[in-house]
Amino acid sequence: KKKKKKKKKKLGVGIIIADDEDDEETSSVAAPKLTARRRVRWAPPPQGAVFVEEVSPKELAQLTQMPITCTNASRLENLGGLEELASKLQVLDMSAGLTADDDNDEDLKRRRLTFGSNVIPSCPPKSLWSYVFDVLHDATLLVLLGCAVLALISEISTEGWATGWYDGVGILAAVVIVVAVTSFNDWNQEKQFRELDALNKDVSVNVIRNAVPRSISLYDLVVGDVVVISSGDQICTDGVVVTSCCLLVDESSMTGESDAVEKLREGFLLAGTKVLDGYGTYLVTAVGPYTEWGRLMACGIDIDDAGGQLEMLKKKMEAREITEEEYAQMKKEVEQNFVDVGRETPLQIRLSSLASDIGKLGVAVGIAVFGVLLARSGLEIVSRGGVIEPDDITQILKAAVVAVTIVVVAVPEGLPLAVTLSLAYSLKEMMADQALVRNLRACETMGSATTICSDKTGTLTTNQMVVTRAMLGACILDVPSPDETNGRCDCCNISSNLLELVSEGLFANAEGTVSSCSSTDKTYEEEEPVISGKPTEQAILRFGTVMMGMSFECANENVEKIKVVPFNSTKKRAGTAVRSKATGDVRVYWKGASEIILGLCDKEMLRDGSVSELTETRREDLVNLIADMAAGTLRTLCVAYTPCPVGTTFGDDDDLPDSGLTLLLLVGIKDPCRPGVPEAVLRCQRAGIVVRMVTGDNKATAEAIARECHILSDDDGGGVGSVGLAVEGEEFREMSYAQRIARFGPKLERLRVLARSSPSDKYDLVYMLRNLGEVVGVTGDGTNDARALKEADIGLSMGIAGTQVAQKCSDIVVLDDNFASISTIVRWGRSVYSNIQNFVQFQLTVNIVALTLNFVAAVASGEIPLNAVQLLWVNLIMDTLGALALATEPPREELMHRKPYGRTAPLISDVMWRNISVQAIFQLAVLGFMYFVLFEGDHDEHTNTFIFNTFVFMQVFNEINARRPDSLNVFDGFWKNRYFVSVLLVTVLFQILLVESTFGTVVGTTSLTDREWLTSVAVGALALPVAAIGKLAWRL
Repeated sequence: KKKKKKKKKKLGVGIIIADDEDDEETSSVAAPKLTARRRVRWAPPPQGAVFVEEVSPKELAQLTQMPITCTNASRLENLGGLEELASKLQVLDMSAGLTADDDNDEDLKRRRLTFGSNVIPSCPPKSLWSYVFDVLHDATLLVLLGCAVLALISEISTEGWATGWYDGVGILAAVVIVVAVTSFNDWNQEKQFRELDALNKDVSVNVIRNAVPRSISLYDLVVGDVVVISSGDQICTDGVVVTSCCLLVDESSMTGESDAVEKLREGFLLAGTKVLDGYGTYLVTAVGPYTEWGRLMACGIDIDDAGGQLEMLKKKMEAREITEEEYAQMKKEVEQNFVDVGRETPLQIRLSSLASDIGKLGVAVGIAVFGVLLARSGLEIVSRGGVIEPDDITQILKAAVVAVTIVVVAVPEGLPLAVTLSLAYSLKEMMADQALVRNLRACETMGSATTICSDKTGTLTTNQMVVTRAMLGACILDVPSPDETNGRCDCCNISSNLLELVSEGLFANAEGTVSSCSSTDKTYEEEEPVISGKPTEQAILRFGTVMMGMSFECANENVEKIKVVPFNSTKKRAGTAVRSKATGDVRVYWKGASEIILGLCDKEMLRDGSVSELTETRREDLVNLIADMAAGTLRTLCVAYTPCPVGTTFGDDDDLPDSGLTLLLLVGIKDPCRPGVPEAVLRCQRAGIVVRMVTGDNKATAEAIARECHILSDDDGGGVGSVGLAVEGEEFREMSYAQRIARFGPKLERLRVLARSSPSDKYDLVYMLRNLGEVVGVTGDGTNDARALKEADIGLSMGIAGTQVAQKCSDIVVLDDNFASISTIVRWGRSVYSNIQNFVQFQLTVNIVALTLNFVAAVASGEIPLNAVQLLWVNLIMDTLGALALATEPPREELMHRKPYGRTAPLISDVMWRNISVQAIFQLAVLGFMYFVLFEGDHDEHTNTFIFNTFVFMQVFNEINARRPDSLNVFDGFWKNRYFVSVLLVTVLFQILLVESTFGTVVGTTSLTDREWLTSVAVGALALPVAAIGKLAWRL
């Protein structure tokens, strides 16, 4: 006993892992399992730490120790229950949260010192030497290194140390440069991707501090925080539920069980799980490495990664927690969820195939050149009577080096590098254009998009909602303008009973909150209250508090909530049953889409508090009023109620009564179109992209907004947006595949607006469009949009209004929720694709010329104009430097004037083949003339240097041509791309050094005269007019 008491005094933050025989229940609190029996000892707390005498980090960590069983509840009970635990953590009022003023508050600092920060240490990145080691695994480079060593041995033995080391050291130096540049590029790109990944993982969470809801980074959470969660949120810490309203949590990432788990008060929440439905609050009890998720990460298991989840399932099977059949089924589900993770992008796959084909051709040419040179050496040996001299061995070895070098040059390892560089450059620049790319493939796929299915609220509109029209007690209210900060509705002639019912219907049936005002009567007087919640909730709450002068606090204090049914995107309504604390009366309030709530009503409360039956004439008037509001781009919403007998209760399986309701209130909520969205939609339509609106609003409202955004048009000249149609989700749902094709066209091109749609309708639309061959981009912000986001070619989630679940399922997060940013993303995607095509054109031209020239020269003369070191320099120019130059071209607006690439467009277009053919013929003609005519029989080192210099400058100017394959003005925007200009300058500078400096001895070059330099540059510059002539001839 004394021993245990002594240990208790040592409780603190640090973790010390040691073997022991007792206290086995704490084993899962530790990091990796190293032995069968182990315990966790907690090191003494740091100086300045607090709370340890009340509750220790160890006790808090054990609260959520998996698996969650009655043992966890017993541990909470041992701590005195939730209220006592909050008291021990010095959280005096869980409805008000911590009293911290800012992140530098001393209380927050002490909590981090005592219980740790909400940061999980990541694995250290690969070192630069690791990338060097990876590059050296390339088979051709290894063969080249072997040939360099043999060349050193052979030539030193025959020519001596004075000159015998030139070729071997030259080859070694070239290989070192290639390895260094390639490995540095890989290391640098990985560093950029890690930085972007860190941004992906940082999400905002809602907490209550000083009784005011606020949004903070997940990294700023501390033990004792009260976090507000709702449908679609990811839980970022371990904790205990404080309040719960139909709170359903998906714990499959932690437990492997796919069934949703309902969480009640004092239930336990685990970091890494997701809220599927409902809302509530919870008290943070463990953060960072002290959460169950953090301990799994310490074991090397990342639940956000497919491998991590599979490893966790495997351990469960080994521990016999699940059967082999269950493991197989769960493994299949995990693999489906992570089907695209870690795969190459579609463009990389196509480029890898192209690189493989070119590599095979290079191998064939290399073998042929080696065979020709070997045959010539054999004939010389035979002509001497079979006597083999040392020079023969050297010639054979040089032939092997040249053959291997040709293979190295031919294998276009720069193609995948070009994709990596272009994507890395694009990702960094797209952040400035409000786009956070989570999946690399989406960046390029977006350039091929043929249709975009966009949400309305927050994407096409501002998501800043305000009530502008209202009907209360069968009377139209004079709603003040949003610009009138102190405007009030005139409610003098409205019954107090009706106002009380409307107050309860607005506030007791609300997912948002209103902070207390400074006025003593708890009503809005002079200060604007702090309102939190979704935009629609905020608009309604502001209408009730600011415009109607009602009290949110009083409405909730006077009633007791019996049962709450959160808003459902399928039923499009929310309901709450309340009991009056004063009278015991039970009432059920419903709030939701106007036509749905109106359809459930058969009565209407008038301004004097009396109730009138809804006649057909009155119902028709209300329908016309709703249509009039909708035509004015207003989202309409109704509030209704029904009384229940005193003493009525509702169980978990009981449904709230939703028939025979009494209509109380009808409001029209204005959500104006975002500035710039109409222009962005027209921009996409000019680019050949069909823009569709998918919304939950009624058809009239959707059509009005669609016309304002140019998605719908009576006549647009028969373009991409040719006269479109709007249809409701229910009608679309009931139509067969053939009926949809017959009504909307072979690719549904006439379907522009899908109103009153459910998440399943959005998924069906995306699924059908993809089956019709369309490349689909779809936006989503809710949890229920996850299926559509995953099904689409490009899932676009919202950074502001989007839930964390939607963001996790998406490929790109639109940080400002603006459709104009989506059109910019399309331009970036097209820029990536265009840059890769430019690089492919440049590299294929170099490959064709270099391989053809060396092969023909080897067959015709038994020699080659470009030696191994020179070919490796050309390889560096066209692979690494060429990729850096051409893959970093900034996007141009003219790319949005082209039609989409689609799924089946060839990577090498007809325009590219034209440019490749023109340049290859020109270069081969000039170089062939020099080698076989101008310098016939005089192929010494000087003439070969002149040919080599001319060849390099041809590539420099052809690189400029490749910037604009289909434009005569290849210098358009030339000086804006600092990477391109820098690469050209570096290439020219190094070429001068290779020819004019002492490096020439190793490279096999000699100095050239001024006239020869001018001639080389001038002949190389002819590539520009030759390309222009080819383009003009093509147009004729």
